[in-house]
Amino acid sequence: MGNTTTGWLAPASRTVRRASLALRLGLIGAVLAMSATPVLGQDDEKAVKKIVDFNKKALAAIDAREFEAARDGLLQAVTVAKQANLLTHKMLARTYVHLGAVFFMGFNDRKSAASYFGLAKGVRADINLTPSLATPDLTAVFDSATPGGAATDSSTATPKPSRRPPPSPNAPTAAPSPQPAIAPPVPQPQPAPGGEPDLPIVLPADLFCPTVEEASEGQESVIRCATKPSLKAERVLLYYRASGAPSYSVAAMQSSTKGWLVASIPAESVTGESLQYYCEAHDSADNVVATNGQEELPNPIIVKPAAAGATPVAQQGTAGGKGDGEDPLRRIKDEQDAEVLESHIHRRRQYAFWIGGGAGSGFGFHKASLLEWRKDAPVQPATWRWVGTVTAYPEIGFMVTDHIGVAVQGRLEYIRPEGSGDPNQGAPAKGAVAVLGRGLYYLDIGSGNAQIQISVEGGGGDGYRFAYAPTNPTHQTEVVMDSQGHPVLDSNGEPVTKLKPTVLTDTTRSGPLLYGGGVGFIYHFTHWVAANIELRCLMAGPHFGFMTEGYGSLQFSFGGRRPAQAGDAPPTERVIDDEEEE
Repeated sequence: MGNTTTGWLAPASRTVRRASLALRLGLIGAVLAMSATPVLGQDDEKAVKKIVDFNKKALAAIDAREFEAARDGLLQAVTVAKQANLLTHKMLARTYVHLGAVFFMGFNDRKSAASYFGLAKGVRADINLTPSLATPDLTAVFDSATPGGAATDSSTATPKPSRRPPPSPNAPTAAPSPQPAIAPPVPQPQPAPGGEPDLPIVLPADLFCPTVEEASEGQESVIRCATKPSLKAERVLLYYRASGAPSYSVAAMQSSTKGWLVASIPAESVTGESLQYYCEAHDSADNVVATNGQEELPNPIIVKPAAAGATPVAQQGTAGGKGDGEDPLRRIKDEQDAEVLESHIHRRRQYAFWIGGGAGSGFGFHKASLLEWRKDAPVQPATWRWVGTVTAYPEIGFMVTDHIGVAVQGRLEYIRPEGSGDPNQGAPAKGAVAVLGRGLYYLDIGSGNAQIQISVEGGGGDGYRFAYAPTNPTHQTEVVMDSQGHPVLDSNGEPVTKLKPTVLTDTTRSGPLLYGGGVGFIYHFTHWVAANIELRCLMAGPHFGFMTEGYGSLQFSFGGRRPAQAGDAPPTERVIDDEEEE
């Protein structure tokens, strides 16, 4: 019986040993498998989750035929992977697969699709096409792609000279030419205490633009670049677009105090989930000699949502190089045209003085009034009459700004006397003197040498006077004499008589206070000489009157500041936010 038990235990013990060995070998294999797979930290797990979310949204967008939205989301996923240094992760490879599908299905770009598939295979050689996207044509492109792709690194490539114009707003977005490999990150310059980083001692590329990976929603995003002296670049242009925008806007970069070339993506474009941008260096012949990013493969920026309750604050560019969305080639030409035009503009500038003089006349209305000199004459009814005979307008003025002036103007009215033989002592008024203070606004028209002048004015003095012909209130008569001095006889042989003028031209007056406004036209022949015509209305009180007068004058100016030139404004200091410092 003992032998039976021993015989039975021997096979059992061998089975236990075999199971134990298998368990140990399994544990060792599991440990090796775990050691072969990188252990992700908490931040990396978050990054992978973001990449997965972007890909899920992209697949949904592909199903909805929203290929631009899918492309933008996948480019954001690539940026997240680069930031987290997940350069060999399978989700980066999967993202490249989806980008290839987007450009093949959405933009009919077989070459870019193959390049993206090659990038995917370069990250993970065993990557397969996503089953939900597989079609015979797409599978053929995927199978033909070689690991690594055939594109060049857009951050360091130097293109052949070209004369490519800025993108047309109506042109379809071209497909990207992806990078064949993930280049190691270039150390970014750190901000100096003043807010702007110093230029690197050695530039890693002909056109070096420190990567901007994040931007705050509703705030300007500053882009900086620098070029090697050997590149001989005359200007650098920033191309940018908001997420889903059909075309790029353009801004010309300007020099900062530390030597950077700077432009800003305006706050209104920093919306949605992402931005794309790239930069081009042009030589004096307008050839593109270097790029950072490309139209087909722009640099993505992730847009961070604004903090709750935060008010977007626009930053001021270091050199005023704010991107305003206009075509810089057109803007540069417009600036050149403006300089040529400016050299032919002669209008008065701020701080200029002028003196002038002119003449004119007016026509107006006065209420029922007695004559000023012949008090025994009957009351003259309210009526419309000419004001004086002629009026002189001496003036001196000062330009407060380029378009606002102040002036003091005299109004010297003259009345030509008529009649004779009045026995009364003295004489009627022969004119009126008044002084007006004027506020003037000049509106440019045409070339800028012609301007519309708008005025408001007020003052006083004598007011203004309406002239009346000689009168004979007592109806005195006198004999009419012929050329030989003999009385003229009528048919009855009686001398012919006529009413005798007994007074010189008399007047009624309105005033003494004057106020009103006018509109005129002024043309500047040179910086010193201008001609002006004006039509204005002047009310008078307390002795009521209303008068419209027109006059012309010649004006001579001197002094004033020079015309504004580009670069007159000093650079403004810009506040750097925490995200940009990073």
